[in-house]
Amino acid sequence: MRALVASMLAAITVSLLGAAGARAQVITTERGHQASPQHFALELRFGPYKPDIDSEIAGTGRTPYQSFFGSNRRLMTQVEFDYQLIRHVGSLGIGLSAGYFKESGHNVDQAGNPTQDSSSLRLIPFALSAVYRFDLAYERTGIPLVPYGKLGLDYVFWSVENGNSEVTEDASGGRGAGGTLGWHAAVGLSLVLDFFDQNGANQFDEEMGINHTHLFFEYGHIDVSGLGESNRLHVGDNTWTAGMMFEF
Repeated sequence: MRALVASMLAAITVSLLGAAGARAQVITTERGHQASPQHFALELRFGPYKPDIDSEIAGTGRTPYQSFFGSNRRLMTQVEFDYQLIRHVGSLGIGLSAGYFKESGHNVDQAGNPTQDSSSLRLIPFALSAVYRFDLAYERTGIPLVPYGKLGLDYVFWSVENGNSEVTEDASGGRGAGGTLGWHAAVGLSLVLDFFDQNGANQFDEEMGINHTHLFFEYGHIDVSGLGESNRLHVGDNTWTAGMMFEF
């Protein structure tokens, strides 16, 4: 599954960059320089993550996730593709993202001692977002800071696997795999790197069709607990994300 997701994300990235490089038409922006048309954005996102599984039984004194996997956060890797519906009053668009997360821990024997056997939790999240970026100040005045916000729906595929990457089953035949619905809201700030080398950015646009390159930092509330459905594994988090974005 991990190899399949990685190959899908790589194919999406290559095809999108290829499409950007294939466009030859140019337009003139408010700032007076020529640029290729801009309709899309591609984000590569990385951040710490800890699914809030224990919140499902909050108040009971039990913390099965933390007891087995520990309290440390692990890396969540994501890619997001946005289609910008409206431009030049800020940017309003829709975005689709996919990601990958895995955490592992050692099983314990009846005495509570760690064994050599391990189990892992794997998450593959997908999200659909409405995205607004206030980039009007950069287009009009060159201020390279762009605040933005996101709001949308999530669906996370999850699985609990043994050391052989096989989905676990309990004594009653129940499988340790499923999916959970949820929602998210996030705010962020991006730094437009074109500001530091406009000539290089213009050349990048001419050769590859990349209008702007950003570094960004984002903080989000991710509530993936079933949207009111009962008996759903809670796998959301409140966390930050950082990465790079390419607009084309």
